[in-house]
Amino acid sequence: MKKNRLIRFPDRLKRCKKNLMIMKWCVVFICLFTLNLSADVYSQKNIVSLDLSDVSIGQFVKAVKQQTSLKFMYNSSIVRQAGNISVKVENKELKDVLGMVLGQVNLEYEFFNNVILIRAKDEKKSEQLQRTVRGCVKDEKGTPLPGVTVVLKGENLGVATDVNGNYSLSFLDQKNLVILFSFVGMLPVEVKYTGQDTINVVLKEDVEKIDEVVVNGYFTRKKESYTGVSTTFSGSELRKVSTGSILNTLSMLDPSFVKVVNNEMGSDPNTIPSFEIRGSSSLKSTFEGNPNMPTFIMDGFEVSAQKVFDLDPTRVRFITILKDAAATAIYGSRAANGVVVIETELPKAGKLQFSYNGSANFEVADLSDYNLMNAEEKLEYEVRSGLYETKDQSPEYADDNLTSYNQILKLVKEGNDVDWLAIPVRDVGIGHKHSVMAEGGNETFRYALDISYSNTVGVMKGSKRDNYGGGVRLQYNLKKLKFMNYTSFSHLKSVNSPYGSFSSYTYYNPYYNPYDEEGNIKKILYSYQYYDEGVKTKPMYNELYNATLPSKNQSIGNYFMNNFSVEYDVVQGLKLKANLSLSVDNNKSDAYVSNENTNFIGKELRGSYSQSWSNSFSYDINVVLTYVRNWKKHFLNVGLIYNLRESNTDATSLSAVGFPNENMDHISMGTSFTEGGRPGGSYNISRLIGFVANLGYTYDNRFLLDFSLRSDGSSLYGANNRWSTFWSLGVGYNLHNEKFMEGVSFVDLLKIRGSIGTTGGQNFNPYQSMTMYSYNDSRISGISYTGYMGVLLKAFGNKNLKWQKVEKRNVGLDFELLDRRLRGSFNVYSDLSKDVLIDVTVAPSLGFSSYKENLGEVKNSGVELTLKGTVIRDMDRDIIWDLIFNLAHNKNKVMKINRALTAFNESQDAEVKNKPTIRYKEGLSQNTIWVNESLGIDPATGEEIFLDMNGNKVNEWSTANYKPFGSTDPKVYGTIGTMFVYKKWELNAHLYYKYGGYLYNSTLVDKVENVNPNENGDKRILYDRWNAPGDIAKFKKVSDVSETKPTSRFVEKENYIQLQSLSLGYDFSNDKLRKVGIQRLKVSAIGNDIFKSSTVKMERGTSYPYARTFSLSAQVTF
Repeated sequence: MKKNRLIRFPDRLKRCKKNLMIMKWCVVFICLFTLNLSADVYSQKNIVSLDLSDVSIGQFVKAVKQQTSLKFMYNSSIVRQAGNISVKVENKELKDVLGMVLGQVNLEYEFFNNVILIRAKDEKKSEQLQRTVRGCVKDEKGTPLPGVTVVLKGENLGVATDVNGNYSLSFLDQKNLVILFSFVGMLPVEVKYTGQDTINVVLKEDVEKIDEVVVNGYFTRKKESYTGVSTTFSGSELRKVSTGSILNTLSMLDPSFVKVVNNEMGSDPNTIPSFEIRGSSSLKSTFEGNPNMPTFIMDGFEVSAQKVFDLDPTRVRFITILKDAAATAIYGSRAANGVVVIETELPKAGKLQFSYNGSANFEVADLSDYNLMNAEEKLEYEVRSGLYETKDQSPEYADDNLTSYNQILKLVKEGNDVDWLAIPVRDVGIGHKHSVMAEGGNETFRYALDISYSNTVGVMKGSKRDNYGGGVRLQYNLKKLKFMNYTSFSHLKSVNSPYGSFSSYTYYNPYYNPYDEEGNIKKILYSYQYYDEGVKTKPMYNELYNATLPSKNQSIGNYFMNNFSVEYDVVQGLKLKANLSLSVDNNKSDAYVSNENTNFIGKELRGSYSQSWSNSFSYDINVVLTYVRNWKKHFLNVGLIYNLRESNTDATSLSAVGFPNENMDHISMGTSFTEGGRPGGSYNISRLIGFVANLGYTYDNRFLLDFSLRSDGSSLYGANNRWSTFWSLGVGYNLHNEKFMEGVSFVDLLKIRGSIGTTGGQNFNPYQSMTMYSYNDSRISGISYTGYMGVLLKAFGNKNLKWQKVEKRNVGLDFELLDRRLRGSFNVYSDLSKDVLIDVTVAPSLGFSSYKENLGEVKNSGVELTLKGTVIRDMDRDIIWDLIFNLAHNKNKVMKINRALTAFNESQDAEVKNKPTIRYKEGLSQNTIWVNESLGIDPATGEEIFLDMNGNKVNEWSTANYKPFGSTDPKVYGTIGTMFVYKKWELNAHLYYKYGGYLYNSTLVDKVENVNPNENGDKRILYDRWNAPGDIAKFKKVSDVSETKPTSRFVEKENYIQLQSLSLGYDFSNDKLRKVGIQRLKVSAIGNDIFKSSTVKMERGTSYPYARTFSLSAQVTF
């Protein structure tokens, strides 16, 4: 943001007193008569003691402010040129001190209603005509803004807008006057005065200003005096990038917030993605739950990732990612993976106002990574693979092959070439979102009502996700008390596609039509023979046929939440706040498969129905006591927190089979349970209690200190280790506030900081520290215990199971240069996870296979760089051009394992098939790719040659020759973004890049080598496989149908760039629309995941395709 170097408000007028009746902000400047009248009054009340030698006027002002409640305003250039002063006084009236000091440098002062104006003595009062300008200041939504500062640029004269956003500014007429409008968190606006009587202004949100404040869910801190690492984005900034889930949007803006790639489920609207901050802190596949997911805090209370995923983006005020120990330690046992804090919109004072946000969303399946053979190519491949071989075959078998070939050749010649990929996907999936908010009130009582509906259809036919929601927020201010309550309800219905897995359609041969000659859908597309201890026949069933049958695969959820808070200003600087959150979450899932489904062909009991439901209740209590004091050069911020949380879930499930008729689609119509099955269920309860002490201290706004201490008790851990303590220490140094930096005009902010501390992790299911049993129902097992039900040992407990802890270290630098045209931060971090939970394998003779123990260590270390630059900021021509560059690097390393993980590796070896499995080794990343090293395909034979552990060439693949061959962890990754504003147009674009990682190309395995000749595959089968001696090829000979196991041939370097977001918006707001009651109208077009260019050519979205999304949105305020 471009600074006004002529006028400086050192305290930014952020602490104006409230008017006792209706004013939110007091008037900062009043008329000259009041100024003169008040001078003696204020001077007599202020006594100061100073001992300063050879300091600037700015340092003198800072010293006076620390001993008084007065504010100062002055011309920066005049004060800078005045030179240094010295003063030593004891208990002197301020008016005398000011006269004595300012007289040394030819300056004078005037009192201006608790504001001291400093100016040059030779400034003469003009006798020009007095002018008055009136108007109203509003935000982009058309909401009046109280407390906006309206000043003459370069002059010491200004006012503040009232509660309705109105102002009246009087001044002496002169040439080249510019009126400056500024407000905390908004971009300033400059308007040239050319004699207008009325000037109305709309202020836009300033993302840069939002970055100046950190909200961690408990406290709000000024970022300049904060030592933690955090990133903040406003709700409007998120909505410019995407109209979809804010979590997906967040991963586009901050590379440290990584969306874990799910190549199987692609863009399935009903699959909640996983996210990580600064890598994986826990070992994968060692225990249930999602141990690497960050903690989500919304309006001070923890919520699930699903609730945030489904949150209406228009409700978001801002969202903050907390990363290091100094930022996250206040959450103790829940902070190992970072914390995401969401603050929702608060009701605004003023007349009743309605706002509407709506969008139409268009999704198109991205199938550009699929490169399947057409009908002619597929037949050619079948011939090369020997499928129709007649040589050395029995006459009968040879005739059958020849007949089959001729039949298929006839189909190909007739033009049968079905695009199977297009059958299960929509041409265009059209969804829509709507939200309406009504808000208003006054300084005493405010209210807001919000209603929303979201319909996301996805690209697979029949899939959708519908969200209905609504809430009422009330806020009541009574002197020192403030009450707030938000009650919300949401209804979710998710429906999965009846067309089955998308991958099924990629295997169908293109020369077979899904319909018969009469136009009916075939149940069986074709059959083929294969040899497995004799000749057998396998039918290829038509998934399209199953899609036409009655079916059900859906989930319905209802969520109720009530958040209540009361805040009491005990005395100046001391505040007590209590919060209570109650939530109820009920979910029900149904999955019905018709008895005519091809999965039941040949089975006695046909048709199935699975049903499950769960009821959850939780409460969360926070009591926060904060004390803030500022005296002399010291600033102190102390917080004490008490936190109590309990969550319980009761779940039941059952499955039935044997449905006589396809229309009998209720679970009660099943004839029996599934084989060996019975009703299931679980009851989980977890409790957490925590005590927190937090201290923030600043000396002279130069030296910074943050300390946090939290003690948590949790029911998730062993009885002998219920409690644990977490802490953090952060220090910082504002180098730009040093005296020797005053002459360095191009540096606006330069802060060095560091932090160290511990946090904990508990993102796993309850009872893993306890010995558990399961019932052995004799009626099902066939074992009789004289009519009684027995129990089986299910899991052995560990009373000594400890908290998984992460030691976090971070060193960083924040800077703002060239009048804030260049802003950025740099961080180097190291996170060491200790006492990581591992499954310890024991002898089966003990009656159980494993138990939980704290044995592992994992380290994540890396760097993060953020640069934001303003190329153009021309407010006269309404042009703004910003560039953003983010870079991140994270290195994951397993530091310690034991025999338990060695046994895990061995079990993985026993299950190895055609893709690498997870293996752990000290010193290597969890994401290391383990394969046999390949020397390529022998040009003479078309067979693969391997290199064993001793460096010898071998022809056989072996688990004994497993080697680490790269990691999926990239060397660097990040985003590149730009924002360009011209008058009422705004363009935003965001690119994501990734460089240096490796990937095992599963498509080369499934669709090029491990391919059944009777099924379709990638074109590379035909063109890139070995065919004859002398061929230099990457892939084995076509006739080799043996299974290809993990090999380095398919490990490829993954570099890619993706255009994740491109948006263009136009603000139609003008006086004509306001006359008809429309305060604001903005229309935007947004595209997401528009293209991706990668060095790896691999099928993406195998079970559910990825999608390109385009949205048209409108924001209207009445």
